[in-house]
Amino acid sequence: MTGLWVAGALALAAALWWVRRRYDGFRFWAVARLRDVYPDLAVEHETPTEITGRLAGVPVRLDLASLFRQLKGHPGGAALDQVVDAMRAALPAPESPPFHSVRAAVLPLIKPAAFAEVYRRYPPALHLVTLPFAEGLVVVYVILGFQQIIYVTTGMQQAWQTTTEELHRLALENLRRRTEHLLMELGGPQAAYAHLDGFEAARILIPDLVTPPGVADPLLAIPDEHILLAGDARDAARLAQEAAAAYAGARSPLSPAIFRLREASLVPEVVS
Repeated sequence: MTGLWVAGALALAAALWWVRRRYDGFRFWAVARLRDVYPDLAVEHETPTEITGRLAGVPVRLDLASLFRQLKGHPGGAALDQVVDAMRAALPAPESPPFHSVRAAVLPLIKPAAFAEVYRRYPPALHLVTLPFAEGLVVVYVILGFQQIIYVTTGMQQAWQTTTEELHRLALENLRRRTEHLLMELGGPQAAYAHLDGFEAARILIPDLVTPPGVADPLLAIPDEHILLAGDARDAARLAQEAAAAYAGARSPLSPAIFRLREASLVPEVVS
């Protein structure tokens, strides 16, 4: 009898060990996927049983133990996509701040088009306001706060009763003022801007302000969200090499292309 009891206890212990091992593997997979695949989800804290973070800036909690039981311990990207999509659909539309209180803080960013497309999975009021830029890239708009940015959504735009073109003009005016102060600190326009204030790539939208003096035919590159390269068409080959190298090592990649901005269009000409 004792032998049977010992055998049963050992079998139970082995089964629990096996379940725990599967759960640990599942948790590792889930956390890694949540961090790497969903650009709108910021994982802030994790415990053995749950993850907390922010989804589109809204605090959220994901019960990993329940998810493990729901998926029967089998990692599945499609299933996790459905869980995240359900969380997105349940998010309430945020209150829009008064336009007069944020006018001076509205700025542009260049983002991959796929980033903005993620927000199409949200309710319409949470879709991002965008304008097309180069292939695979869009301009989005943010409100710069204290150590945070808030993306401008169509819900905010409707509450403010402003058009995307008006929003874009305002964002460029603010970016120009911010850049003028930055250039004073840097001693004037540079051939490269990297990891300064988070709006490096966006400054491709104001080429006249950031292009170094003496450049007759300016070309620009934005290999990373935090890098802007500027040079003359005579040095296009060198600029292309620098852009390709920066793009290959980028943490927030945008494009390895070299652009020439055209006055009549927001969409630039791709030189190489």
